Amino acid sequence: MNKFNQLLIIATILLFSACGKDNPEVEDQKSVKKVVEVKISFGSNYASYGVNLGLQVASADGGLNSNFKFEGIISTPSIVHEASIIHQVEMSPISSSSQCIKTSMPVSTFSIATTATNLTENTTPLTAKYEFYIDGKKTVEKSLSFQPNDYAAKVLILDVSNPSKVIEN
Repeated sequence: MNKFNQLLIIATILLFSACGKDNPEVEDQKSVKKVVEVKISFGSNYASYGVNLGLQVASADGGLNSNFKFEGIISTPSIVHEASIIHQVEMSPISSSSQCIKTSMPVSTFSIATTATNLTENTTPLTAKYEFYIDGKKTVEKSLSFQPNDYAAKVLILDVSNPSKVIEN
């Protein structure tokens, strides 16, 4: 299992372990499921970079199936389970300054891990703005910067029960 998948699995474990089963209010929040969309806008030098995206959704009460897909982008399933699905996307070079990714069914959490790779020497950092939407309504945005030759993944996690906050790892 590559480092990218490990990060996504760890993020999911942390999310679910943070929600204690002894708290009925948290249990009610965990059952909230919504359609999530993320719009990514890359900086002007996007064509000088490639990205690997790890896309993960989770459903606390299961219900995810092999028909699940991330709409708007071509992805490859890595792990498919009724409680969590992980897909991978590789774009090298980044094909467009903007990407739009939407879940095909309601989910409890949405995670996106991004690793950027510079393709040309003397490249300036790549910037990316992530705008999250739940059921079509914008809830929160986050901007990230990726330095050349820094291959660490940056992970953003959205819990639909608290849509105004994105957890960054």
